[in-house]
Amino acid sequence: MTKQTEKDNNWCINPPLPSLEYHWKKGADPVTKEEINSFFNNPEIISIKKNICEIGRRLWQKEYVDGNGGNISVRVGDNLILCTPTLISKGFMDISDICLVDMEGRQKAGKRPSTSEILTHLSIMQNSDAKSCVHAHPVHANAFVITNGTPPTGIMPEPDIFFGEVAMADYATPGTPENAVNVGKVAKDHQCIFMQSHGVIVWGAHVEDAYWKLENVDSYCKILLLATQLQTPIMQVSDTEMLDFIGIRQKLGMPDNRDQRHLSKLFNAKSFAGYQFIKR
Repeated sequence: MTKQTEKDNNWCINPPLPSLEYHWKKGADPVTKEEINSFFNNPEIISIKKNICEIGRRLWQKEYVDGNGGNISVRVGDNLILCTPTLISKGFMDISDICLVDMEGRQKAGKRPSTSEILTHLSIMQNSDAKSCVHAHPVHANAFVITNGTPPTGIMPEPDIFFGEVAMADYATPGTPENAVNVGKVAKDHQCIFMQSHGVIVWGAHVEDAYWKLENVDSYCKILLLATQLQTPIMQVSDTEMLDFIGIRQKLGMPDNRDQRHLSKLFNAKSFAGYQFIKR
């Protein structure tokens, strides 16, 4: 190979990451009924409605929801949120089913009543940088939920990087202001929240991002439950390696304050299924 040929072959491209986050102009929300209706039917909002319906189908196909369970929201303004309606299968929604509410939960558009759990979504958005929330009942994660447990940290890179430490919100009846308050209390520093005796709610920069976290946490919980069948201790990473995970997560723009803790509290568990973790 000649030097010229080698030079000609020694090139690469650097395509940018696609931007899936919706950005609105601050202080420019539509207000009147006519403005709202026009906004609710503009091409950008219709595209987000399609994404919500697609995520609903994926939730149903993955068996993260059954019956009319689960709900999805996407913030599209200072005071406006798209959300799924109540009493509908998430696997069979159409864009005409999607609703629009304000930050107090008052419905502004849509032919069906909005989800009965919208207050919880709004509380997360009011207490964090969330732009989208997804709530469901994935069976492996819910096995932890109903036993009042959260998955241990420091076992694999992906869980600690992509959804972080899981918080457990105190129980309150689903859909009530009390449940919204309980979840909102832990939303700032936790993107994945187990609602005691109920289910899982996650948040992200866009609806796909939030959904990924739901897949991530249920997969991790499944791995842990399978690992218990091996009846052997599980390996846990070192303090330095754990801090590396947290640093990567922070560089990705996700909230995580665990690096501010004393090292003795860096991990949320020292054992699992009756076995002490083995340190790497």
